[in-house]
Amino acid sequence: MDCLKEIKQTLTEENIGGFLITNAVNIHYITNFTGSESILLITPDRDYLFTDFRYIEQAQQDIPWIKVVEKKVSLERTICGKLKRLKIKKLYIESLHLTVYQYHEIIDGNSGIHLIPTKGIVEKYRKYKTDQELEKLRTAISIAENAYEGVRKKIQAGFSEKRIADFLEYEIRNRGGQRSSFEIICAAGKRASLPHARATERIIEGKEAVLVDWGASFQFYNSDLTRVCFIDKISPDYKKIYQIVLDAQDLAIDSIKPGRKAREVDGAARSYIEKKGFAKCFGHGLGHGIGLEVHEGPIINSRSKEILEENMVFTVEPGIYIPGWGGVRIEDMVLVTPSGCEVLSRAPKKLEEIAG
Repeated sequence: MDCLKEIKQTLTEENIGGFLITNAVNIHYITNFTGSESILLITPDRDYLFTDFRYIEQAQQDIPWIKVVEKKVSLERTICGKLKRLKIKKLYIESLHLTVYQYHEIIDGNSGIHLIPTKGIVEKYRKYKTDQELEKLRTAISIAENAYEGVRKKIQAGFSEKRIADFLEYEIRNRGGQRSSFEIICAAGKRASLPHARATERIIEGKEAVLVDWGASFQFYNSDLTRVCFIDKISPDYKKIYQIVLDAQDLAIDSIKPGRKAREVDGAARSYIEKKGFAKCFGHGLGHGIGLEVHEGPIINSRSKEILEENMVFTVEPGIYIPGWGGVRIEDMVLVTPSGCEVLSRAPKKLEEIAG
């Protein structure tokens, strides 16, 4: 893998003895190992996976090119022993993922070792999806959309938010998903003003709109979509707000291309919503990268310093949230292409497609 090769090259060039990976997602990305309770040590010459008895055989089968080391007392002490034997004095660490306890165990167990904090070394590779990753993302989207379509037709007054979320969770698994990408958001009526509302036992009433934010996980890759469905005919007020959000999303999607600043994409949607008088009702960023994690790079918001590049995948999800009234969010996943972008998700969202 280019990621591993380039990390090793960097270690050699900068005369660093090793790189300790403690983020489980990054370990999976680099090695494809699917177990837990493990830490990866990359060195210029050889790589080591430290884990416990439960995963030894699995690791030896999954990643035979990596030396698997079974912990005897604790992972930290086992790692310290290996660092001593390898005579590593300068070690990169993931500053966002190494615990304070692990830090002190390594410092105390290896006299003279220098731990060098790093941030985003592996994550920068994860921003760009390979063909194999894109295939898994497309499948995760398809599973999510098919599951939602089956559930959407059954939604009716008298159902609780939780019942809808439970139906959707079942359908995701029934159609090939490992699980939901995250706890499904289902908010009816006024509760849709809560951007991350938890599904409750609240009963859906007639003429209410229902906001559903859901996704499917497939072979560790995730999808993330949001749609609004209607129990009865859409009210004029809701139709107005919905169309503003949909138009804002269209403007943002149309602005996406390689070389574009992420904050400009956010601005395309945000300025339109502000122009329509709802500036204070759109308080979150426009989107986020998605892959092995539901939220990863690139970040798409008004403060982002990201420059869009080909093969980045992220969500575009403008919203308007009005306390005491309700809310609208429309979310799709897009892929940056050489000349623009491809909208990967296709669940119906035009008013004529979803309104009674």
